Amino acid sequence: MSARSISSLRHYETPAGVPRLPSPNPWFTLDPYQGTITRQQFEQKLRTLYDPFSVFSAYYQITDSQVEIYPSVKERRYPQFVLQFAPPNQPQPPMRWFRTPAEFRAESHPADKPLNGLRVAIDPGHIGGPWAQMEERSTRYHGSAPVQEGDLNLITARLLRQELTNLGATVFMVRDSTEPVTPYRPEDMIPAARDLLMAHSSHSTNLRALPQDKLNLLFGQRLMELAEFLFYRCSEIVERGNRIRNNFVPDITITLYIDATPGSGRGRLTVANSNIFFVHGSYTRSEMADPEMRTRCLYKMLEGSSDIEAEVASDIASVFQEVTGLGPVKYGDSSTTRQVIPNNLYVVARNLAANREYDGPVVCTEPYFMNNQIVYRRLLAGDYDGVRNFDGKNYRSIFREYADCVTKGLLKAYTSTPVIAGTTPNPPVTRQSK
Repeated sequence: MSARSISSLRHYETPAGVPRLPSPNPWFTLDPYQGTITRQQFEQKLRTLYDPFSVFSAYYQITDSQVEIYPSVKERRYPQFVLQFAPPNQPQPPMRWFRTPAEFRAESHPADKPLNGLRVAIDPGHIGGPWAQMEERSTRYHGSAPVQEGDLNLITARLLRQELTNLGATVFMVRDSTEPVTPYRPEDMIPAARDLLMAHSSHSTNLRALPQDKLNLLFGQRLMELAEFLFYRCSEIVERGNRIRNNFVPDITITLYIDATPGSGRGRLTVANSNIFFVHGSYTRSEMADPEMRTRCLYKMLEGSSDIEAEVASDIASVFQEVTGLGPVKYGDSSTTRQVIPNNLYVVARNLAANREYDGPVVCTEPYFMNNQIVYRRLLAGDYDGVRNFDGKNYRSIFREYADCVTKGLLKAYTSTPVIAGTTPNPPVTRQSK
């Protein structure tokens, strides 16, 4: 397997073999959605959001009344799943355990607690701490102290939790330390990594005859690198999804990240700076070839979260635009993304692991370039009161700015409270079952 092939796996995909909740048939989770979508809606959602590269159609047979999903392009004897369509113009409301912003706004809330009862899951992206080097999220710029994204996201998450709690929201933190959520460790991923390396080798048939210890020596460092990747990028994300699923019922999940240019990993600073916000969708050809991803694609489509994600992401993005003055990362319609709101480049659909593995509406916030010349100094400064001067301009704590923007974006989406840049409004809900 070439270095380039390994690099292609080090993306946002969750390769087969990564531990997840056991299930005799992962398609059974789709049964409650029978008759909730018409053929026209199904095809339109695939074409415009989830399958813009027209790959999924090779795996199904469709009629006006149903769609049969098959295990592969060639294997079409028995469908894995059959989804019955609703009659034209007569879709049944899907089973939904989260509220739309409009539904939440229609409820009564105390004036000093405008987000009272809103259920928000916060996922501070990456792990940080002693794991930051392994997950390739620890960088030094010009001899400075290391900038570790997992640690930075956790600072923002704690501030965001406090702000939302003060406004009445019920908040669930997916992690609150720099330790992995998954019980697995890199050594547990070695068998799955070995299988992936063999599957991508042109000599896979001969390799399978070798004992495991010889295979380990043959693959060398590549084996451990891939096992580490499966640990921190795949198993960790899957387990975070399980943690939310088993412990909380969010109306919205916010995943917190900080962006960077490709030069960041090489310690290069830049004057560039932009914001970007991701919602779920835009499966690529290679991703659609994974049966687990096809299952998740269909689940995410049927649960009905896409419109909520677009609305909330747009409102959060608009606040960031007003506060930071930064333009968008110009993904638009690319080889991995799709623009979801006309004339809005801040919000794009992309098949990121967290957006895919977490149930319900998920918005991935990824503002700032951490290797921007001023941003990285603001990050190194940590959280602080008041303002500090950087290159002749006063700045608040970047962590408070980040948390405030997300808070104001949620206020804009879920309430009628006027949101003014630079201000914050004055400040247990019964669990609902799915």
